[in-house]
Amino acid sequence: MYIRFKLFLKRLFYKKPIIWPILETLQGLKFALNYFYYYKLLKGEKGLSVREVNIEFASQCNLRCHFCSLDHTKAKDLISEEILEKFLKGFISDKRYGGIKRINLYNGGEVLLHPKRLEMLALIKKYKDLAKEKKMLFPEIHLLTNGMLLREKLSEDIIALDVVDLLGVSFDGGTPEAFEEMRANSNWNIFYKNIKAFDKIRKEKKSKVKMSAISCITSDKPIHTNWMHPQFQELYTLLDWYELRRLHNWGGDIENLEVPNKKYKIGCTLLMEQMVLLPNGDVTICCIDLNSKQVIGNIMETDFIDIYKCEERQKFLKLLLEGKKEQIPLCKNCETF
Repeated sequence: MYIRFKLFLKRLFYKKPIIWPILETLQGLKFALNYFYYYKLLKGEKGLSVREVNIEFASQCNLRCHFCSLDHTKAKDLISEEILEKFLKGFISDKRYGGIKRINLYNGGEVLLHPKRLEMLALIKKYKDLAKEKKMLFPEIHLLTNGMLLREKLSEDIIALDVVDLLGVSFDGGTPEAFEEMRANSNWNIFYKNIKAFDKIRKEKKSKVKMSAISCITSDKPIHTNWMHPQFQELYTLLDWYELRRLHNWGGDIENLEVPNKKYKIGCTLLMEQMVLLPNGDVTICCIDLNSKQVIGNIMETDFIDIYKCEERQKFLKLLLEGKKEQIPLCKNCETF
């Protein structure tokens, strides 16, 4: 019922674009209120505006999706236990971290490419349990994968660790042929088998881990599942929720992709509510920045809270409040703005 209602809203909005400026005006008002509350009143001393942090385990990816801006020639980095633990300690030692509601285990790279992925998950589990013992808040853990490496044994191990609250998968196109064309180096049969196996194991083990998906649909196809291949439709029935969306331009890095440039909007939820921890300890301002163009600090050199409060990030927030996104190179061509 919930999924059908979301689809109804999406169809309504796509057919009646006049609704979008109204919604974005409300989002702009929320941005302004949050800006003055968190950055003028609290000034980072009693709470953070950030609600989610993306942690990238590995900077590389095994796929070459045509609509992704990830630079595959950049350095291949893997997060270390030292860097991950430096961040996680904050949830035990600093109450300001309590506002962070979600840790997303993904960014540009494929999380399951990390050779010590289970050890990294076990480290997160350690701090999740510590927070529970101390009756402190700890974020939900969402792991997003392209599914190609999610073999049955790995699925069993991830579920047994009992640390991931939601497993997200990406599958696009609506048909096996479109999936493999859009997601170069992928194989539909492997993906289909892996996702069905994960769902079967979680049910057999009575695991509480949920499953979700984000699917990109090209503009020549409608935003619903009625026309899709039966195996696509089958996978959607296994999920707790899913989202169908159009392609976006990753901050303007994708050429020949026509998307609206929302110049009239004030503020950006991503910049206000998200930060990204990269494998080498660098921190960037949002998940659109797949190629580390807007690094604002490194947690091995600067405390995470100090990076959050840094002059550069606050300058960006102020510019967006004033409707001057063209002055921020990363943001000026971004339609997510």
